[in-house]
Amino acid sequence: MFRRSGKRKGFTLIELLVVIAIIALLMALLLPAVQKVREAANKMLCASNLRQIGIANHNYHNDYLKFPAGQWGCPGPAFAWGDYNWAGMIYQVLPYMEQDNLYKQFTGMGARNIGNWWNINTLHLTWAQTRMKMLQCPSDTLYEPLTGGAFIVMWANSNVLTGGYFAVPLGNDFGRTNYVGVGGALMDTDNTFYGQWAGIFTAKSQVSREVLELTLGNVTVQDGTSNTLMIGEGLGAPGVGPRQWAWSWMMGVQVTAWGLRRTDNAQWNMFSSRHPAVVQFAFGDCSTRGIRRGATDAFFTPDWYVLMQLSGRKDGQNLNTSAILD
Repeated sequence: MFRRSGKRKGFTLIELLVVIAIIALLMALLLPAVQKVREAANKMLCASNLRQIGIANHNYHNDYLKFPAGQWGCPGPAFAWGDYNWAGMIYQVLPYMEQDNLYKQFTGMGARNIGNWWNINTLHLTWAQTRMKMLQCPSDTLYEPLTGGAFIVMWANSNVLTGGYFAVPLGNDFGRTNYVGVGGALMDTDNTFYGQWAGIFTAKSQVSREVLELTLGNVTVQDGTSNTLMIGEGLGAPGVGPRQWAWSWMMGVQVTAWGLRRTDNAQWNMFSSRHPAVVQFAFGDCSTRGIRRGATDAFFTPDWYVLMQLSGRKDGQNLNTSAILD
């Protein structure tokens, strides 16, 4: 004969709800810490990507005794798609980023051979769709579908920046990048005010043949490699809502005149990031540091002038950079 025990086994509904509530509370407390750890790791990887691209440019310099141009070709007064090659700095250093096979696919292209334009060559357009992990900031969702297009070139004239792009659907196919060379305030513009802050990477043009011969020694003597921005990160578009624009890695260079922006109000014509408070850059000596956005996106503020000084390679200015340099 079996007797039924008077003791009940198991949990009541109230006890289960209390346990679930405690677990939910613990998760709520731990989630921000986990997110901070993840972002810290992403930021470190982003800095490593910037440093590796900077080292690739130094290795290029070791072989050719000069830095690559920010981009080959610069149009005259009228923008024309078929006039120039439009190959940017990243394309030129592909062999130094373990992408020699990809570089060799672009046959017939060269700094002094602009007869074979990649942007109107079907095979070259296909190779330009290659995705490279080194060019992606892990904090960004870089390959979201675009509504506008992908930029392949930036060109500055006077105080105007022009971006050449391929619209969607073809624009969606291009390999993209979060990292491009720093062209200074407005590259090698003929505007004397902005022109004083020309960067390490500008365009190859009639007015800036010196860029083709720009050496590490030039930067060291003029402003110093540790004081001059070389490679920076950007979203290429606002980082909220449907993504309108992106930078293709064939683009190569961006300017600093419009300052730095945060995720929600970033634009195609400025450096920006998803990292809290800062945008990361590799300097001319390949060190990487974050620059606080501050008021850099407001023209002629003290923060703006400091950013211009950091992005220029030969301005000779010595403003205090501690206000924005992380």
